[in-house]
Amino acid sequence: MKKFLLTFFFSILFFVNTHAKDIGIAWEGKASMQDAILKGFLLNSKTFKKNLNIEIKKELKSVKELKELALKWDKEKDAMILLRSSAAKMLTYTKTNIPTFIGGCNHPVALGTVDNFLSPSGNITGVTYYLNKKPTLKMIKLFLPDMKSILFLGEKNHFSTPIEQKETKELLTSIFKIEYNEFISDNLEDILEEVKKRKDNVSAIILGNQALVSNNARIIASTAGKTPVFSYGKSAIKNGALAGYVADDFKLGIELSESVYSVLYENKQIKDVPIKIDTQPIFYVNKTTLDNLKMKIPYRLKNKVVFIDK
Repeated sequence: MKKFLLTFFFSILFFVNTHAKDIGIAWEGKASMQDAILKGFLLNSKTFKKNLNIEIKKELKSVKELKELALKWDKEKDAMILLRSSAAKMLTYTKTNIPTFIGGCNHPVALGTVDNFLSPSGNITGVTYYLNKKPTLKMIKLFLPDMKSILFLGEKNHFSTPIEQKETKELLTSIFKIEYNEFISDNLEDILEEVKKRKDNVSAIILGNQALVSNNARIIASTAGKTPVFSYGKSAIKNGALAGYVADDFKLGIELSESVYSVLYENKQIKDVPIKIDTQPIFYVNKTTLDNLKMKIPYRLKNKVVFIDK
């Protein structure tokens, strides 16, 4: 009888760990990085010996719709993946019970989604595009050794803006001893007017990783004239900003798939699956902008550069 029970137990355990798991992937709104994360996730998932039944809901119309879907999936799926900072923020007031993974979001601790990068408590882990801003500011300093001041531009009421504001200001004022200025708005015309007003009084401009400034980087850079514009996001560099360090979203998608697999099929606890970041981000430079500004890649960065143009 004892032998039978043990055999039965291990048979059940084997079935639970080998049958195809049902997961949902969703995000609200449009953002190009989600496509790269999804591509990396799906490609790497094909290498798994176990199957995943994946339902994808792209570009939902609102966070409310995303919340309703998450609560529905919480009763139906084995796990879910919710992408973008809006989803990570939503999880601060929306309780899920199944393993829930985040990605394509800014600093998840600062957003309030998790309490710890290395050992997140609860049922949430995943990946983040967040990068420490110090290497970016060092890079700008190499381009502009005599840099005296910075103007940071961010989108008002975006979840990422306060995170980038705070870190940029703290690093510039306390470590680099450089004057920090900022302008936060949800109106492009106001942003352009501020750039016109300040461009001759700052050494450089930094764009936050938000759609309003990223999508309009070309006109912002044009308005800035000879004042170089740097960015925390890839799309802004494609659109005309000079340079920036950016997380590889495709690589993060692969990392995300590994985290999902380890929880669903290797029975790892969420607390044993840290939030993953890109430890070797890509140094993108817009070659056209570089040439227009008549600038050169600093010697120490020449072997790292990846040129990018729209």
